[in-house]
This record gives sequence, structure tokens and C-alpha cells, in this order.
Amino acid sequence: MRKLFKLNTMNKKLLFILMSVALVSTATVTIVFSAYEMANAKEEQAKSLNSLLKVLSPNITTALMFDDTDAVQELINPILIRSDIVSVVVNSAFGKQLAIAPALAHSQAVEHSFEVSTALSLDSQYYGELKIRTNNSYINDRGEFYTKFIIILIIFTFVISLLLSLLLRRRFLNPILYLAQTANKITTSNDYSLRAKQLSEDEVGQLTACFNDMLYTIEQRENSLEKQVSLRTKELESANIQLHKFAYQDGLTDLPNRRYFYEKLQSLINTKNMTFTLILIDLDGFKEVNDSLGHDYGDLLLHQVATRLKSCVRNNDTVARLGGDEFTLILEGVDDLSTAQQIAKTIKNSLIQCIHIKKEPIYITASIGLAFFPDDGCTVEELVKRADQAMYLSKSKGRNRYEFFSYIIEEQAIEKRLLIEEIRVALKEEQFELYYQPIFSIDGETVQKAEALIRWNHPIRGLIGPDDFIPIAEKNGLICDIGRWVKLQAIRDTIEFNDVCEIPMQISVNTSPLEIDRAGNWVDLWVEASKQYELAAHTILIEVTENTLMIPDSPIQSQFKRLNTIGIDIAIDDFGVGYSSLSYLQRLPISILKIDRSFINDIESNNNSIALIKAIITMAHNLKVKVVAEGVETQEQYALLEQLNCDYIQGYIFSRPIAKKTFIELYVKPNNC
Repeated sequence: MRKLFKLNTMNKKLLFILMSVALVSTATVTIVFSAYEMANAKEEQAKSLNSLLKVLSPNITTALMFDDTDAVQELINPILIRSDIVSVVVNSAFGKQLAIAPALAHSQAVEHSFEVSTALSLDSQYYGELKIRTNNSYINDRGEFYTKFIIILIIFTFVISLLLSLLLRRRFLNPILYLAQTANKITTSNDYSLRAKQLSEDEVGQLTACFNDMLYTIEQRENSLEKQVSLRTKELESANIQLHKFAYQDGLTDLPNRRYFYEKLQSLINTKNMTFTLILIDLDGFKEVNDSLGHDYGDLLLHQVATRLKSCVRNNDTVARLGGDEFTLILEGVDDLSTAQQIAKTIKNSLIQCIHIKKEPIYITASIGLAFFPDDGCTVEELVKRADQAMYLSKSKGRNRYEFFSYIIEEQAIEKRLLIEEIRVALKEEQFELYYQPIFSIDGETVQKAEALIRWNHPIRGLIGPDDFIPIAEKNGLICDIGRWVKLQAIRDTIEFNDVCEIPMQISVNTSPLEIDRAGNWVDLWVEASKQYELAAHTILIEVTENTLMIPDSPIQSQFKRLNTIGIDIAIDDFGVGYSSLSYLQRLPISILKIDRSFINDIESNNNSIALIKAIITMAHNLKVKVVAEGVETQEQYALLEQLNCDYIQGYIFSRPIAKKTFIELYVKPNNC
């Protein structure tokens, strides 16, 4: 409407301009023409008077020659017939007025507008002067005529220009106004399918056709743009769905992921009067599935576990995967022990069922930890931490079980964390000490071997055994530092023992599987220390567990050969409890097998244990490998091992682990070596 109003205003302005131009042009031409006519009228009047002077002057000159004033008066009186002549005066040669003929109508008028005169002479004889005076009546009459003419001309011009402007408006402006109205309607409605009618075949009609073509082009482009926008919108919506999926969904199991879990947990905590149970699940033995069957099987197993977990809870409960083999469940509205316990049992029983993957039967269990909101925590961090503590309690109690959080667990976790810090301090302040348990020959008298066992002289708690801190050190990356200290201290002690004994004393040192790396850096430490302290050959025996030898693609064989070349022997500790093959006894430079104490405990009552120990001793001897029986505590056990031709005895029947000073006093004196 604003554009249309502007166009109507422009139309009126254009009409006004057209008429103004016409009127101004007419007035200008008329003024110029009038000025020309007025000047021409004056010129005509002057010519007429000069002609009259020429006619009268001879006769009046003759009358003056004869001094006939009456004749002069008669000659000038007829001139007054003209309306514009005011007076006619004849003067003598001496300037005397001889005759005058004033017009009656102008007898009182003094002023005049124009005057002509001529000298009265004959044959160079001057007789006087003739003067004729006129007024403006002639010019005024001509001016009045032209004024009327101008008025009539202006009126005529105004009418003609008005008619022309109306004609132009009808001929040109109306189609343009129609186009403007159509454009305004299209702009208001955004409907580019509208078209303007072509009212003529002239330039305006061509403009209308171009306008319609332009509308068609705009309509086509708009339709194309709408299609592109629609397609792009769908692509963006699809991309947003994918981004949301990537951001909040686990790609492997299609469960909500860690990010979704934490946001969901926070939103539930922020909800007034909300109660729920948080369950954390860690699969037992998942690493073994990956190692034995491959990661493809592991991924499919995780997907099957996710399906089973979803079948154990309601639709409004949340099942998410935190990563690896860790899952979590949020049971909304569940805050009583019995309901949560029942769901935990359902989950445990569901997961323990056999899972078939690619026709391969797989059995797996889970360690489950539960915590309640708000009883066990009011923040995300507290709840997750306490459910995690309960889950690790399940693992420590044997796995395939569930545990509820209790503040006793948290106290134990705090003690564990403090213990980790104290282990670091103990390494810096050298609070550790090596105890030695002698290993007797089968005769029960000779001691040529001993096992170095670490103890911790805690400044407050006193002497702490390895079972109380070694597992924690292994889980928190401190075992390598402890192992390095044990190596160096054992080497120094071994050198000290052998400086006293004439017969070499061999000290066995336990090596954690976590210390053994593929690059062989742990071997480098032994080699460097051996060279540094000039260690005698076969005075150090490294004990490794049976399962350490069965790491897939392990370079352990070459590492053991390196140790063997510098005179360090290898023993297999806890032999018989692993899941390994016996083929490594043929391939590796093994010096001693140490039978696990679990077999020794049953030897008095279990014939199978006797048969198994006998088989181990016979096999070892055939391979020229010595055998040590660990954990021998009774005389009956010792007697049976003696009958089975065991080579060495280690256990409380002869000696507990003792301090270095005591060990030297009892077993390292020259007469005891």
C-alpha cells in the first residue's frame, strides 16, 4: 500500500508538472510575443506620425511664408481626429507659438508618451517647427488586445494540457499503475504465480510481458530454492539425528553412551523427590574372550550382553554402556533393597547363561555394584564412585556376584588410596626390606638356595607382608619401581652372601608379570646390574609364574636366553595352577619348577595330588630340571616328597622367611655353606 500510495503521488506530481510546463511555456511565448508586439506598436505609431509630418510640413511651410496663421490652424485641426494625438503645435522661426490644436479629451492632460517634430523650411529657409504629441492610448489598446489574447490562449492551453495529461494517463500511466498494483499484491502475498494482463501492444505492453517473464523466472527460482531448502533442511535434520546419535549413542551396542548416562543422571538428581538405584556392571573374563577368540567376538558379545540387560529392566529404566566391558543401569523409582536385589539377581542369572557367537559357546559372568539415590550420594560423582566401589568389592570377593555400597567400602577405599601414597613414600625413604626363606636340599640339612621376599617396615603399622601391598602396587603402576628396588637389593645381598660362603648361594627373586614387557627393558635392568656389580653366574634365580609364559606372540623365549647367557637362571613359580602348555619346558632354559603349595596341602589325603606331584617330578627330571616343593609344613608332607625324589624343600617345616641379619647368622656362615 505504501508503494501504491507513492505511485499515485508520483502520478499527481507528473500531471502537475506536465500542466505547469505547458502553462509556463505558453506564458513565456506569449510574454515574448507581447513584448515584441508592444515594441512594434510604438514603431508603427512613430512611422505614422512621421508620415503625417511629411504630409503637413509643406503646406504649413507655405502658410507660414504668407504668414497665414488661420490657414495653419485649419491644417492642424483635422489631425486631432486621431484618438492618440494630444496636441499639434506650430512655432515660428523665432520660437513663437503661432498655432496650437489641443484635443478636447486631453485638454487637461499635460503628460504625453510620445512626441515627434519636424523643421518647416523651404530652399534652406527656416520658417518654424511642427510638433505632434501623442498619448499611450494606441499602445494601451494594443496591450489590452494582447492581454485578452494571452488570457484566452492560457485558458485554451490549460484545457489542451489537461486533456493531453488525462489522455497520457489513460494511455501510459494507468497500465503502469496496474503493474504497480499487481507488483504490490505479489509483494504482499508472496505469490509469484500471479500475472499482469497485457492491456496493449505498445512499449507498456512489452513492459508488461517482460514483467510477467520476470515473475515466471522468479517463480521458477523460488520453487527451485524451496526444493533446495527443503532438501537441505531434511539433510540438516538427518545430520542432527546422526550427530545426536553419535553424541549420545554407543556405536557398538546401540545403547546410550557415557555422555548420555551422565546427563541423564544429573537430570534425575535435579528432579524433586526423585529416587533411583544406580547399578554398575563389569564383565568378568571379557579380556580372555578378546585374547582367545579375537575382538570381533568380543564386540558381538558386548552387543548380546546389551540385549540381555535391556530385557532385565523396565522400558523407563536406562541401560547404558560406559565403555569397554562396563555397563550401567538406572532404575527410576527403585529405592528399596529387596527390589534392587531381585533385579541384580535377574541380571546375574541372565548373563551367566551361555551366549552363542558364530556357533561358539561363550560363558561370561559379571561383577555388579549398586548404590541408592539419595541415601548413598547426592551428586553424580558420589553416586558413580560409590557404585564403582561396590562393583570392585564384588570382584574382590570372587566375581559373579553383586554388592551394595556401604560406607565401610568407602573407608577401605580411602585406606587403599592412602596406602598407595605411603608406598610411594616408602620407596623414597627406603622403608622396604628383603627377608629370606631358605630352600633346603631334600636331606633337610644343606641350604644353597633362598627366596628373597619383600617386607615393609611401616613407621606406624610395623612390619607388613607382601600380600597387603603388592596387589595394590600392581594395580596402580608401582610394581615396576618396587621390582627395580628388589632386583638391586637382591643382587647386593647375593654378592654379600657369596663373599662369605665358599659354595655359591643362589637367591631367587620373584618377578611380577607386569614387570615383563615386550621390548625387554626388564632384562636390560638385570644385564646392567649384573655388569655393574660383577655378579657371579648362577647366583640369581628369577621366578616367573606359569601364565607369564603363555602370552600370545611373546618374545619371552629370546629374553630368557639373554638372561641365561649372563648366568641368571629361570624358575617357574606356582607350577601346576596355570592353563599353559608344557611345550615351553622344551623350548625355554628352565632350571627349576616350583610346585604350588595347593598340591602340597592335599598330598596327605589326596592320592591324585600325589600322582600329579610324582608326574611333575618325573617329567622335570627327564628334562634335567630340578623341583622345589613350596609350602611344606608337616613331617608327613616332607616324608612323602622325599619318597617322590623331590630335589628341594621350602616351607615352615624348616624355616619361615627371616631377616637378612638372621639369615646370615644361621645359613651364610662359612661352616654352614
